[in-house]
Amino acid sequence: MRASGLARRLSRRPNTLAAAVNEFLAAQNGSASSTQLAAVPLRPSIEALASANPALPVPWIGLRLFSSLPTHTELSMPALSPTMSQGNLVAWHVKEGQEIAPGDVLADVETDKATLSWENQDEGFVAKLLVAEGAQNIAVGTPVALLVDEAEAVAAFKDYAPAAARGGAAEAAAPAAAEVPPPAPTAPRNSRIGPAARTLLETSGIPAELVNPTGPNGIITKGDVLAAIEAGVKPPAADKTKAAAAPPPQQPQQPQQQQQQQRQQAPADAAPRAPAAPAPPPQPPAGATYTDVPNSQIRKIIAQRLQESKQTIPHLYVSADVDLEGVNGLRQALKQQGAKVSVNDCVIKAVALALADVPAANCYWDVAQQAAVPTGAVDISIAVATDTGLITPIIRGADKKPLQQIAAEVRELAGRARANRLKPEEFQGGSFSISNLGMFGVDKFFAIINPPQACIMAVGGARQVATLQGGQPASRSQMTVTLSADNRVYDGEVASQFLAAFSRHIANPYRLFQ
Repeated sequence: MRASGLARRLSRRPNTLAAAVNEFLAAQNGSASSTQLAAVPLRPSIEALASANPALPVPWIGLRLFSSLPTHTELSMPALSPTMSQGNLVAWHVKEGQEIAPGDVLADVETDKATLSWENQDEGFVAKLLVAEGAQNIAVGTPVALLVDEAEAVAAFKDYAPAAARGGAAEAAAPAAAEVPPPAPTAPRNSRIGPAARTLLETSGIPAELVNPTGPNGIITKGDVLAAIEAGVKPPAADKTKAAAAPPPQQPQQPQQQQQQQRQQAPADAAPRAPAAPAPPPQPPAGATYTDVPNSQIRKIIAQRLQESKQTIPHLYVSADVDLEGVNGLRQALKQQGAKVSVNDCVIKAVALALADVPAANCYWDVAQQAAVPTGAVDISIAVATDTGLITPIIRGADKKPLQQIAAEVRELAGRARANRLKPEEFQGGSFSISNLGMFGVDKFFAIINPPQACIMAVGGARQVATLQGGQPASRSQMTVTLSADNRVYDGEVASQFLAAFSRHIANPYRLFQ
């Protein structure tokens, strides 16, 4: 039986709280509970129950929620994307006392991907809005609103405060979190200690006798020492004094090491230095005008994810120059027929066909399996710049869609992305990313992999290059593309095969209609 079930039983048995609690304990133990509570009439406060039954566990004090307020439901900050851990509440679309139904939009929430509408899943009345508009960095799962079944119950939550309602339980539970003494060593000991463990023991000052060994034949491992430190094992005071009075003999040092040690040593009677204060932020020149622009939640998450990508994924970079003469001719022919197709649309289709030709390139790295796993579908993510940050709407099944359909989808998705109107399923997932800066005059650049994908292709702008055709000088249109690939999934051979397939399709654009 959950707490909500207990609340329903309390509403059916208003004469005593103890009867419902006893029934709950019996259900938890699977039989009649050995802990029986004295009968205490149900009152707005539960202190009488706690005083009449001192053995009652502290968590039961939380029942104050049910005895002092009408039955209600907490609405918590939802995870509107798989990677969302916190969000900003941009605007409420409901107000206190309003009746709502499933499907109604409760609020606009800025996630790590975009600003999304949070839709209601229940019916009732809004009793209390716990978070104001514009609140930032709200952790997923944090209560932000209360919902009740009847309009008459809204007035009971006029002065409701989450901290006050639950502060008693938190304060009562705090003394229970007393420091747990470290466990006594029970395993047989061995005089052998690994070098890493020995270094940790010397650094921490913890005697080996206070560490519980778990290694083979009672050997103390590095993990055992770390576990002892986390458990709060401290070196004896006598050992500390002895160590301070009689430092260990110094090993012969090189002159460079001696100079470094002399710079680091300080007089024994000198007071410890206070940590240096952080440098103040640079100030604008006197009289200069400026505007502070707050960083959006999306940009913060993008910076964090890209830093993690560069630090944890081995990036492999491979570049190639591809011919655009065929694409230019195709676009001119379509333009005469009234159809508008961009170079980027052709790139998307060519990438999709290349991934279908080289399945090893359409994979991602599975951390749990420690292996490259096929994605199963060719879904192309397109980087789109918005006012709040970068977002990647997805062309799903791009290898099976005609070029003109891809062009229409790209225009429609990019427009809604810039208006922050994408649905989560339209930008979550994808098997391969494309970032195009050619329209900004960039010839070549290196993109950062967008996890969990294994590759992103950076597309530069078109340029005219001099070539020889039939022994005669000629000018042709080319562009440079650069793969940034996860070297655990792509090796040089896979990357080369993919670029060869891409170059073949982009040079013969009439295949893009197949």
